[in-house]
Amino acid sequence: MRLRALLREAWATAWAAKVSSILTVVVVMAMCLAALVTVGRSAAAAFDVADRMEQEGARRLSVVDTRGGGFVNARTLAVVRHVSSVESADALGAPFDAVNGLIGPGGTRLPVWPVLGEVDHVGEIVRGRVPRPGEAAVSASQLRTWGLAEPVGYLTTVDGMTQYPIVGAYRARPPFEDLAAGGLVVALPGAEGRELRVVIDDVASARSTVRSILSILAPTDVQGVQVDSPAALAETARDLNAQMSEFGRTLLVLILGAGGFFVAAVVLADVLIRRRDLGRRRTLGVTRADLIALVTLRTLITALLGAALGCAGGWIINQVSGHPTPVDFTLAIGVLAGLVAAIAALPPAAYASRLDPVDVMRTP
Repeated sequence: MRLRALLREAWATAWAAKVSSILTVVVVMAMCLAALVTVGRSAAAAFDVADRMEQEGARRLSVVDTRGGGFVNARTLAVVRHVSSVESADALGAPFDAVNGLIGPGGTRLPVWPVLGEVDHVGEIVRGRVPRPGEAAVSASQLRTWGLAEPVGYLTTVDGMTQYPIVGAYRARPPFEDLAAGGLVVALPGAEGRELRVVIDDVASARSTVRSILSILAPTDVQGVQVDSPAALAETARDLNAQMSEFGRTLLVLILGAGGFFVAAVVLADVLIRRRDLGRRRTLGVTRADLIALVTLRTLITALLGAALGCAGGWIINQVSGHPTPVDFTLAIGVLAGLVAAIAALPPAAYASRLDPVDVMRTP
């Protein structure tokens, strides 16, 4: 029998056997709905963890010179930026308190960080211009705290010994969000830094990148080096993802297995009820293979309808509840459900094809 004829007959028999078709739709729909509401949320959480691990804040590592060893400077910074696993690198000096010079010592004290190199790597200049060495930019979110209406004037240290002209306002870039609490000053040439902040291209390369950076910095006193690396965080995230994935796979197998069992029961019951019709087809010359294909295709048609309804419902429920499930995962659940239903229909279909058509037709 040709495929087109098989499809036409499968659709006709599915429409004729409304009870078994509706039961198959309901079973597959419940299977997809249960899978998405349980395993789908677990998958959404795993995708969220993986996405967060790709953000710049999670890929940041820092090396702090706690004893003033001088190994964080413009020369070592330039070399670190050429490491293959380094996406960006910037150096900061030791922060100090400063006040609005027009207000004087009675003004609000806020932290100021010296920056070695370009300020626009650390913060986006949103008003004014990029500061030059010896000039300052203030955080746009702290203008009122500084007592400023516009980024003009000057900052002065608490003792009043050093002044820095204000030439702009900035918005801190990731992963320098903490620098939004005060201001930035471009360090003079030859100045030494205290902290080296590096954004790596992948958290998996954290350990090797730390080794490369330390070999470049070559601190003489290892006790004066403090390293903050995302390596431990990456390992924790990998372990968590592995556990969630294992749990999700196990639960998905159980749901699909239970759904497949019920689909097989529905198809077997339908085969037993309609065995005279199947026997008549065998008597008229339909081959066993065509009969198996007919029963399987009829089940697949109704299963795909149930999968579409279940996946749509599960996806909407997860969206509304704040656990959005990726579309590709949702589609994969639907495909798996249809495949399981088709496989579950094979044993009853094979049983129907093995019935003796003469005996079936003689049965009252």
